[in-house]
Amino acid sequence: MARSIRLAMPLFILVVLIVGGRAAANHYGWELNSESLEDFQRWISSLGWMGPAAFLMLVISRLFIGLSSHVVLILGGLAFGAVGGTFWGGLGLTLSGCVHYFLARYLGSDWVSEQLGGRREYWERLIDKGGVPALFIINVHPLGPQSLMTLAAGAVRFNFGKFLATMVVGTPIRASLYAVMGGTILTLSVGQILLLTLAIILFTVVPLFLPRTRRWLLRDS
Repeated sequence: MARSIRLAMPLFILVVLIVGGRAAANHYGWELNSESLEDFQRWISSLGWMGPAAFLMLVISRLFIGLSSHVVLILGGLAFGAVGGTFWGGLGLTLSGCVHYFLARYLGSDWVSEQLGGRREYWERLIDKGGVPALFIINVHPLGPQSLMTLAAGAVRFNFGKFLATMVVGTPIRASLYAVMGGTILTLSVGQILLLTLAIILFTVVPLFLPRTRRWLLRDS
């Protein structure tokens, strides 16, 4: 149960930040609307290739600077819109996964242990036994600990072809949820944001509290 709560925590923190930001904008009279979002996206477009390149570097380096992928992917939706955010977010997650994979594969168990802490054996066992289905579900699930799973895949020398194919298929699905949220967040009211959050909780968090799901995905048994 405590592990499920930890997985859900980033979502609740994200909601608090979004609602708090909207409340601050209303209080101070900041213009946060579809027009300001379009202005921001036009500015990003004016940067040419540097905009997507900077975003990809941010996604790839997030593990080392302590930045959550949830925040980065929402920024992608804000910067590039729902479609662009899905594409660049999915590509960034795939590239970052490959970086994590090869770092873990070639730097060895000591470095992986530093990144995964005392849970290294758990994650390595999960990817080793769960294979492609486990990797796919962790990638697709909005709250799945993707970085930990990709590090574990490299540590156990998981087949790279299967790893890459699973990343290519799964990461755009994960990125799309946050990209859509980022691309529409300024046009939604606080009530709509809360309803959207409730829907996300129902489809992503609640299943983690079901004993069968937790035993399969989290290996609580």
